[in-house]
Amino acid sequence: MLELLGRLNSGCSGRLGVAARRLGTDDEVNWHAEDSFRTASTVKVALHAAVMARVRSGHLDLDRRITLHANDLVGGAGVLNVVRPGIEPTLADLCTLMIVISDNTATNMVIDLLGGVEAANRTLRDLGFGEIVLHRRLAYPPPPLVARPRSPNNRPGDGAGDSGGDGPPGAFATATPASLCRLVGAIAEGTVVDREASELMFDTLAHQHFHTGIARSFLGLTEPGSVPEMWPAIANKTGEVPGCRAEVGVITFPGGTKTAYAVIADDLADATMTPLSEGDELLGRVGAGLLRRWWQGPGPVPLRSGWPD
Repeated sequence: MLELLGRLNSGCSGRLGVAARRLGTDDEVNWHAEDSFRTASTVKVALHAAVMARVRSGHLDLDRRITLHANDLVGGAGVLNVVRPGIEPTLADLCTLMIVISDNTATNMVIDLLGGVEAANRTLRDLGFGEIVLHRRLAYPPPPLVARPRSPNNRPGDGAGDSGGDGPPGAFATATPASLCRLVGAIAEGTVVDREASELMFDTLAHQHFHTGIARSFLGLTEPGSVPEMWPAIANKTGEVPGCRAEVGVITFPGGTKTAYAVIADDLADATMTPLSEGDELLGRVGAGLLRRWWQGPGPVPLRSGWPD
């Protein structure tokens, strides 16, 4: 596996960071796992954890309804930015949208409900994930379908939600692959906040919609809520901005073993925002390597025919 990662790293236009561990064991793979990378939208998993911590402390309520206002709308990924203001999703709804379709408007509303950027970081430090650092809110201009036109005064940069766009310079969030892997592994093991909170977060990740990275070479995936028998199951969160692709998650294999992972390809020359980008291809190659390393059957490793080693 390390030979594969070395080849991918030396052959790419940027840099690669990987942390993966078979849960319940010391069997792990690390490649520049302690280096800091942009997280893109994978940091939203940490924000979900911060929300659950604040819910347990009595500061937030998942059933609370929050009114969507016109000035909440931001561009990039999601659907709230094309919904007419005035609807009242619950905090639980906002968290689901933030994870399942990476909704940027929901993410900013969650950050505000947490008390802002520094309050969110303080909660993450309290949870033991201080290496995961949120730097700012999202700032893409919203699409004009329901939003009033705004003066385009932002410079191009890392707008830091999925799907590209203009935004202020500088990363939305940064983290080490090791810290992100530790977070999703702890969620799978039921130790982030408490078991009930961890199960909610894990189930939400299992319903995430995008699988163009780590699982792009897999022949099939087990549906959420089903027990893996032939195909692996995946609970994950993706992230993409120009020049960066990131994914964190947990692969559950037939038989019940689990592998937590965090993979980030950053500083890439390819700034395109399509599933054919260099970053998505890199994540797919790493995903195939992870599946080969930990697959124990039944049958051969379920990868697409001709997928390179």
